[in-house]
Amino acid sequence: MGIEEHVPLDGSSLLVGVRVVELSSSVAGAYAGRLLADMGAAVSRVDYRLETSSSEAATPLLEQWLHKGKTTCVPGSDEVLAALDAAHLVIAEADPGDREFCAYAVGLEQRARELPHHPVVVMLRHGVQDGEGIPGTALTISAWSGMSWAMGNPDDAPLTLPFDLGAYEGGIHACAAGLAALLAQPSAFGLRHVDVSSRDVLTYFTGMITANFLPYERPWTRDGARPPGSAGVYPASIFPCKDGHVVLMCRSQKEWDVFIEGMGNPEWAADPKFRDPRVVARLYADEADTHLMPWILDRTQQELLDFGTRLGLPIAPVRSMREAIDEPQLAHRGYLENLPDTDIRVPTTPWQLRESLATATESGRPWPLNPDTARSAGQLFEGLRILDLSWVWSGPLVTSVLCDLGAEVIKIEHTNNMDSSRTRGRARRNGVEIEGPEHEVTPYFNQMNHGKRSVTLNLKEKRAREILLDMVEHCDVVVENMRPGALRRLGLGYEVLAERNPGVVLLSMSMAGQSGPLSGMKGYAGVMAAMSGMESLIGYDEDTIVGSLAPALGDPNAAGHALSVLFAALFRRRETGRGAWIDLSQTEALMNVLVGPMIESQISGRVGPPANTHPRFVPNGHFRCEGDDSWIALSIRRDSEWAAFTELATAGAFEARPEWSTAAGRSKDVSSVERAIARWVSTRKRDELLDELLSRGIAAAPVASFEDLVTSDWKAERGLTAIVAHPYLGKTEVFLVPWRFAGQGPETPAPGPILGSSTQAVLDELLSLPADEVHRLQHEQILY
Repeated sequence: MGIEEHVPLDGSSLLVGVRVVELSSSVAGAYAGRLLADMGAAVSRVDYRLETSSSEAATPLLEQWLHKGKTTCVPGSDEVLAALDAAHLVIAEADPGDREFCAYAVGLEQRARELPHHPVVVMLRHGVQDGEGIPGTALTISAWSGMSWAMGNPDDAPLTLPFDLGAYEGGIHACAAGLAALLAQPSAFGLRHVDVSSRDVLTYFTGMITANFLPYERPWTRDGARPPGSAGVYPASIFPCKDGHVVLMCRSQKEWDVFIEGMGNPEWAADPKFRDPRVVARLYADEADTHLMPWILDRTQQELLDFGTRLGLPIAPVRSMREAIDEPQLAHRGYLENLPDTDIRVPTTPWQLRESLATATESGRPWPLNPDTARSAGQLFEGLRILDLSWVWSGPLVTSVLCDLGAEVIKIEHTNNMDSSRTRGRARRNGVEIEGPEHEVTPYFNQMNHGKRSVTLNLKEKRAREILLDMVEHCDVVVENMRPGALRRLGLGYEVLAERNPGVVLLSMSMAGQSGPLSGMKGYAGVMAAMSGMESLIGYDEDTIVGSLAPALGDPNAAGHALSVLFAALFRRRETGRGAWIDLSQTEALMNVLVGPMIESQISGRVGPPANTHPRFVPNGHFRCEGDDSWIALSIRRDSEWAAFTELATAGAFEARPEWSTAAGRSKDVSSVERAIARWVSTRKRDELLDELLSRGIAAAPVASFEDLVTSDWKAERGLTAIVAHPYLGKTEVFLVPWRFAGQGPETPAPGPILGSSTQAVLDELLSLPADEVHRLQHEQILY
């Protein structure tokens, strides 16, 4: 059935009746409030000026966008207290760098926790250490997390995520975690206090993606415009072309074969060493580049985009922010609108919602969550059942979070069409491949799918599709990230699912959305980043673009947005009994956190890579310390912090000029200031200097390697990982969703499932299908 047969659902109807208080000093808390307001919550904002990475001209416009739909309260006023007394949810940032603000936030939190109706309180910090907040900015968040370490050229300074991206990700997770607690309604009061750290969130992203590197003996380090070792499968890089740059990614043997054939089967490709793209990635990537680059340089961005679209290959132009805004796909979906009284175009929401008018069955699935049983974070969603039709990262990350919170996740696979994360190759230890079935010895799959159950169904068979629909009657959510139309062509479109279960929420996560000229486009995180304009912002200058293919932010960013709107849709389902179809564009979700440079590009005409700089903070960047490739991130926001810094630094070989005493003075002479600091920092040991800076209230962080991250005290103290015992991989560390409910994180999960290991048990539990029937269907390759 076609999408036109569904009724549009107003996204602002999801959280009707929910009252929120937002106290924010950066885009993190403000963006959490914006998402909640977009979904219909009544948000009261305590009025503070935001710390942003946008220019003075762009910041008021960015604030206007972030605060759309909110009411404003004066700090310390009776209005704030009245809003708090009526609130269901409180989002409060706590920045120790601003002591007065931090004290106000902590006081607001304490008052909220003492209210008799017990609102959910989310305390959002940029970093925590020994249970206390530490000063932080978007620069230091990215550095602590290990994400900056992998962006840049090998011999140059690491690059940070630009334009507050790290802070936005913290805000997304504050929104999602708060809604999770609100949705579950735990009767245990303590579970209504939620702790979210932006540093933890980005560390979670790094921990997940590095499962595709380190267990394969690929380093997590800077390798220019491609991820280290091409992330395991060649090619994966930003290449120069005739009129700019393109991202080209082949993530499987099939895609590599199609690409070579599309090139006309060049003679060089007949060499056996170029046959397996995984071998090429490990041993011959530089040599293969010498063959590919002339062919790519001879073609324009549009020609290469058309080539990829025709062959179903992930190829995309690296667009500037200004070019990204003009993409016709966005106009088709009505994604952009003008800020009031301006011609500045800004995002609406990266999802569209539809509702089926399907007739309810006689006995619909009841609301599954029992607040009286939610006694720990690991059981918050016990009773919720998820049907997982997704693969790779973005969709499996959504279901992984749900699993970490206690939901039952049933992953549907097909032996001949497995989740491609199972096909990344065997993990290696000490140069030796791990024994076992190749599709079971992949740490990347284990990370993304720990705790889930695996059922094999050959959905090309009618009987298998009937079984799937029978399962839908017993599920609350279906998650898929296939190309648009794939489910409908199987006769499993939303209308069909909703007819069997009117309360089901279908989450569809595609590259560009379910309709429009680019709806059929294939891609991964690098393609999203290129199309959204993000890759054009990560480099040393406009001619030296390196992008973010290693951290692949597009996938977890999409997952965070998906979790927020999914929880809101489930909140509505709890109230009305009706489900919904969420059509989320992953590219739009990435543009949603690029509003600052989006506005800037329309003011100035073009925005290039900021390359670790900040329009107001001086110094702001990565400085090399004593030792090999040892760096510290340093961001000074206030003149008082500069005074504390110079008091420390002038005890050594640093000389501060009088005119540098104010931010305005330093801004006039940024290069001289930072050269002087670089000379002094180069004589200091990183960790000793870090302790001295943090003790003075200065935002600083190690630019952490993965090894720094996993051996850090704070990683262990925050309980960011668990050890699972896998039948083939043995004891393996996995990263868990970093939300803390009254200090509690998720319980230790089971490992990733063996293919089809739960088929018989699940079909017996849900459908009472007898074992002999299951065996017959397996023999007929229907359960296969």
